[in-house]
Amino acid sequence: MPNAAAQKNPETGFAAECRRLGPRLMRDLGLTDIQAAGLLGNLGHESGGFRQIQEIAPTVPDSRGGWGLAQWTGARRDAMEAWCRAHGLDPAAREANYRYLCAELRTAEAPALAALRAAATLEAATETVCRRYERPGIVALSSRLGWARRALAALRDRPAGTTGPHGRR
Repeated sequence: MPNAAAQKNPETGFAAECRRLGPRLMRDLGLTDIQAAGLLGNLGHESGGFRQIQEIAPTVPDSRGGWGLAQWTGARRDAMEAWCRAHGLDPAAREANYRYLCAELRTAEAPALAALRAAATLEAATETVCRRYERPGIVALSSRLGWARRALAALRDRPAGTTGPHGRR
């Protein structure tokens, strides 16, 4: 997760993080760019564009709130922190967050990963991650889709809202 000073550099913002994480997600989890963008869009929504490691105003009373890339909460946050301890990693580190995300999607959340791999459109990928992996109290699907469009544009290295060859997004 970028720190405050790094956020002033445009190459450390959301698009840069998508360009860094997207190819790894595609390789490590067997995703297409559309599927990776659906996942990244949800993570962007959850973490304020990868700017917030800790949930700002936890919606669950008396909870520690969400943490990390996926804003893991409750038992999932506890599992993430335990996994990091077991692997000698700092739960605040970007690499620890990425590695746990992949580990969780390959194990406890494998059904969500399988559903994501079956998604053929950006909309389906984004909604699949939202409903099957994130399972938020407040869905805010249009915001997640907006982040996913930005992620896909970054992965394809073009400005958000523009179309690719033959008018395809």
